[in-house]
Amino acid sequence: MDYETAVHSPEQRMKNLYRILPAVLVLFGFVLVGKSAYFYGKGKLAEFLLDKAWERTKAEKTVQEPWEWADTHPVGKLKIASVGIDAVVLKGVSGEALAFGPGHLSSSPSPGSRGNIVIAGHRDSFFRPLKDVKVGDRIELESMFAAQNYIVSEVRPTSGDDIYWIEETEADCITLITCYPFDYVGKAKDRFIVRGSIVD
Repeated sequence: MDYETAVHSPEQRMKNLYRILPAVLVLFGFVLVGKSAYFYGKGKLAEFLLDKAWERTKAEKTVQEPWEWADTHPVGKLKIASVGIDAVVLKGVSGEALAFGPGHLSSSPSPGSRGNIVIAGHRDSFFRPLKDVKVGDRIELESMFAAQNYIVSEVRPTSGDDIYWIEETEADCITLITCYPFDYVGKAKDRFIVRGSIVD
């Protein structure tokens, strides 16, 4: 067998493949790790910038954008200590807003106002802990001008078509909404509701 035939034989090609396969797998692993590190770092940076923008908002009592090209800004800070939620609430429920935190439904009263304040968030990120919220848990909502405290009065799944939860109410309350079920893969059709009654 001549050299040319030996180099291109099936056995030789398999040997060459086995030689380079570990290097390819290592390179692929670095790409995956690098991508994960990039998104993790991006998320942490966004969290830092949002916290800073919220602190400036409270101090200066004016709208503060977290970065120049942002199409949203902080309007409040939501805390539910019992399940570890501590997040800046952003204006609106657009894709960008919800990617970086829970968003305030603009058709509902603003944080710090009277009425039914509605805040939505993704079930696979900021609002995932809502699955462990219990009636009687405390919700804190800080606005630019004041802090409001609520006690959870209702926790329930509901149809995604049910608009009852975002309608005006006689009593002051907060309504937190996320998709349901929590372990569903893909776009979930139902919603999970946590409603809190204001504590005077």
